[in-house]
Amino acid sequence: MRMLKEAVYRLLVLSGASWVDRRLNRRKSLVLLYHGVDADTVSPVLNFGGQHVRMQRFERQMRYLAAHYCVVPLDQLLNGTRGVDAGKPLAAVTFDDGYRNLYFFAYPVLKRLALPATVFVITDSLQSGRPRWWDRLSAMVASTQSSTVRVPVQGKEHWFRLGTLAEKQAALRVLARELQGLPPPQREALLARLAVDLGVKEPMLPTSPPLTVSQLREMAADGISVGSHGCSHDSFLHLSRAQLLAELTESKGVLESVLQRPVPWLAYPYGDFSTDVAAAAREAGYRGALTTIERLNDGIPDPWAVRRMGVDDTMTLACFIVATSGLRDVLKALLRVCRSWRSPFVALVSDWSKRRRAAYVRDRGQV
Repeated sequence: MRMLKEAVYRLLVLSGASWVDRRLNRRKSLVLLYHGVDADTVSPVLNFGGQHVRMQRFERQMRYLAAHYCVVPLDQLLNGTRGVDAGKPLAAVTFDDGYRNLYFFAYPVLKRLALPATVFVITDSLQSGRPRWWDRLSAMVASTQSSTVRVPVQGKEHWFRLGTLAEKQAALRVLARELQGLPPPQREALLARLAVDLGVKEPMLPTSPPLTVSQLREMAADGISVGSHGCSHDSFLHLSRAQLLAELTESKGVLESVLQRPVPWLAYPYGDFSTDVAAAAREAGYRGALTTIERLNDGIPDPWAVRRMGVDDTMTLACFIVATSGLRDVLKALLRVCRSWRSPFVALVSDWSKRRRAAYVRDRGQV
C-alpha cells in the first residue's frame, strides 16, 4: 500500500497536479510542524511515529519550501504580508518539544537557506535536561530483552508481547495513550514500574535529550524564534483554570528570562485546546497559539487556532509536495465521498445477492 501511495504521489507531482493546487491555494498559508531532525535513520521503536526526520530528507523539504513559498516568521504570517515574494503562498516552519538534535541538524540547514523558524520549548525539560516521558517509554521498550510485560491499562492488567518489532510498536501505541491520560505522579510511578518489569536502567537508555539553555540562546540570537510549549507538556484540557494560568505564565516567564526578549507564541501540548484555553492564553499575554489541525490556513489564520501540517520521517519529497499543495486534502475528501457512495451500493448488491440465492433455493425445492 505504501509503494502504491508513493507511485500515485509521484505521478501527481510529475503531471503538474500539485503545482495547480499550490497555485489555487496561494492565498492560503502553510505552517509545518516538525519535532526532531536527526543525522540518519533511527530505530523505528526509538523513533516511534517517525517524529525525528532524517537530515537529508529535511534539507530537501526546506529547499523545496524556499523555492516555492515565501517563508516568514509567525508574526508576519498573521500580518499577511509577503514582502518581495508577492506571488508565492506564505509558509512558516515550526518545531515542537525543543529537541537537542535541532541544534545539530535542523539549525544549520535553516541557517544555510536563510529560513526563519520557531521552536516551541517545554520549560521543565529545558531546565532539568531530562528526556520527555514518551522518549523514555520508547527507549525502555526498544532496549528490553523481555518478550512480554504486564501493564495496567484503564484499571485492568494487560499482557503485551514484545518479541518482534511489530509487537513493540503495537504495545507503544497503547501504552503512550495510557500514559498521556495519567496525572504526572501516576505517570512517573508507571514508568518506574515499567523499568523494573522490563529489566532496564533508565539512565543508561538511548534517548533524545532537550536543547540546553546555551544552545537555545545561540539559536535565538541567530534569528530562530522561541515559543512556549507549556512547563510540563500536560494537556491543557486536564488542568484547572488556576493550573492552566500557572503553566502559561510560568513557561512564558522562564523563556523570557532566559532569552531576554518577549515570547508571544504558544503551541498547545498534544494540540489540545478549547475556547477557555485560548482565552487563558490571551490573558497570559500570548499573541497567538498553534494547533495540530492538519489543514492549510484560509488567508490570515485565526491567531488562537493556527493550523499546522505535521511532517514525519515516512513523508517522502513527493508526499511532502502533494500534502503542502493542499492536493492531499482534496484526495482525502474524494475518498470519503467514494466510501459514502460505496456503502449503499455494497448493501444493495448484497441484498440483491441474498434475494437471488433465496429464489434459487426456493426454485430448487419446487423441482
